[in-house]
Amino acid sequence: MRIRVSPQWQVTIPTALRPKLGTARHMEARVERGRLLLIPVISDDPRAVAEVFRPEGVTSEVLLEAMDIIARRRRQRAEEEASKGP
Repeated sequence: MRIRVSPQWQVTIPTALRPKLGTARHMEARVERGRLLLIPVISDDPRAVAEVFRPEGVTSEVLLEAMDIIARRRRQRAEEEASKGP
């Protein structure tokens, strides 16, 4: 499926693809091997994540640290992929 890229580099997710991405309101974007990847982010709000994991005994502080580690690893991976080029 082709999509249009605006002069401001904005894209619109076609209606036919939206159900496949779930209900995510945010996406992590990165380029790998010359392809744009959009990865749904279930929640980047620590409070919402804490509500899910609180019954398991996971504290907000642990979740924040884990989210920071994940974000750092994703940035590093994206930077490594970008430096490889096409």
